[in-house]
Amino acid sequence: MRWLSDCPGLVCVLGAASRTKWLFPTASSDALESLNQQRCQAFRQSAAHRVDPFAVLAWLRKGEIEAQKVATAEYSPERFRAALRELSQCTALDADEALLRMGARCAAAGVALVSVPEIPGARVWGVTHWVNASKAIIQLSLRGKTADVMWFTFFHEAAHILLHPKKSIFVEMADHRDRWEEEADRFAADLLIPPATWQAVAQAKPRSRVEVQLLAERIGVAPGILVARMQKLNLLPWGHLNDLKVRVNAKQAG
Repeated sequence: MRWLSDCPGLVCVLGAASRTKWLFPTASSDALESLNQQRCQAFRQSAAHRVDPFAVLAWLRKGEIEAQKVATAEYSPERFRAALRELSQCTALDADEALLRMGARCAAAGVALVSVPEIPGARVWGVTHWVNASKAIIQLSLRGKTADVMWFTFFHEAAHILLHPKKSIFVEMADHRDRWEEEADRFAADLLIPPATWQAVAQAKPRSRVEVQLLAERIGVAPGILVARMQKLNLLPWGHLNDLKVRVNAKQAG
């Protein structure tokens, strides 16, 4: 797998959906498209809309540039697991404070966490890839614009770092599932609300705003995360109590 800077020549690419010019060091648009296929690793992507591959590539490249600015310790799976356990208790924090804490804990474990606003046409949620054996990158777009999506995507991408081969390519789309994506989803879900805790939630069947808020406080998770899980498992109607899902501003991805 080659980095963009390893490719000879320059071509200015105008993404059809993004309407944004990006300079990439590559010999031709065909070479760039081939490179795009190599570089799209582990990203959660919406299959409901047309995706501009060049917008995805531009978004990935922007993340690499931002990750170069992040000083990290040598990667340690033990430190990273410990960081994730700590961060799973921080979901009720303000998004700005949460992102700062996430970034610091990840960097200390050898992972550069970067937030890059979504480029129109990319429709990307997150991506995980490795700079080398000592440094990994988790890149979030904050697509979805709510904190519950931010946290789930973060832990999903973290699972790829901990559980899956460093050189493998993982693509998650609504109409494509494989065991790695399912493992990452399960890892994120169980870290946010452990299985035993979830069984108690399912038995309690909270319905009102007050019940959900009190139960969320008792189990140590943000109310919006509890609402999102209950909606996904049809314990709450879609749209019900959505105001408990905290909005995340696009500026927080800058």
